[in-house]
Amino acid sequence: MPENFPLFEQIAHGLAYPEGPFWSDPDHCLYFVEWTGNRVCRWQDGRIDTIFTTGKGSGPSGLCQDSAGNFWICLYSACRLVKYSHEGKLLQSFHHAGNDRFKGPNDLVLDTQGGVYFSDSGNFNEDWVSGRPAGCVYYLSPSGNFHLVADGLCYPNGIVLSKDGSRLWVNEHRKNQVLEIPIIGEQMYSQPIRHTPLDSDCLLQPDSSFELGPDGLCLDGQGRLWVAHYGGGKIIGINPTREIRFRLHLPQGRYPTNLTWRPQVNTLYITESDFGALYRLDLNHLTDDRSL
Repeated sequence: MPENFPLFEQIAHGLAYPEGPFWSDPDHCLYFVEWTGNRVCRWQDGRIDTIFTTGKGSGPSGLCQDSAGNFWICLYSACRLVKYSHEGKLLQSFHHAGNDRFKGPNDLVLDTQGGVYFSDSGNFNEDWVSGRPAGCVYYLSPSGNFHLVADGLCYPNGIVLSKDGSRLWVNEHRKNQVLEIPIIGEQMYSQPIRHTPLDSDCLLQPDSSFELGPDGLCLDGQGRLWVAHYGGGKIIGINPTREIRFRLHLPQGRYPTNLTWRPQVNTLYITESDFGALYRLDLNHLTDDRSL
């Protein structure tokens, strides 16, 4: 395990349950949210600033930025999908799709048309703790219409879209696996299929081992999926042929929550909630099949 540690650089700590990292090329900085801190933050040149707050108890968990510079945010605790201006003005707020109220929007990704795919994981007690298959994935079209992509999932969490827009990958946290959802046409989707089952190596006590599972998810320039393995204290790299090629343990912390890829320098940024840390990992320094 110690051989993994030099790969990671801790660039911040003491944060209030950091989540939803997003590297912004136009702004040349890392944005992220604090779930228990209820704020949107910026890391730039070694400094962290508050951009704006999302309201007491709102619990932001997923974050991305659209082409106009606006922020789309999943407010897990407030059960809302929202859009804020870059200056922190609330522009749009959604709490249901048709007659179905959101249970806990968690993570999201934008497509090239400006539509939003997002996971609606479920609430804490009935869905997270019990593993009840009540989670959904939705698509909000640019015209403002909601479409159900998948339902009956056991706490869907991290979500990412393939570069050609033909597939979604979604972490099914409570089943400890990554799912793939083929996109077969405009707002037409195939049933989720199992993409990659993950290992059961857990750093948690037996009474909380149910928490083990994939949280955040991102894609790098080589088409590899990177998974934040919550409760396992590590990130997992999966190559395009569905083989797990990397299992890299963080220097400390059991709860990596999410991660994002910065293209120009081929670097991952990882959020971890146990110590409220931000880590940076230069993928150029990886040799293949690093494990432990």
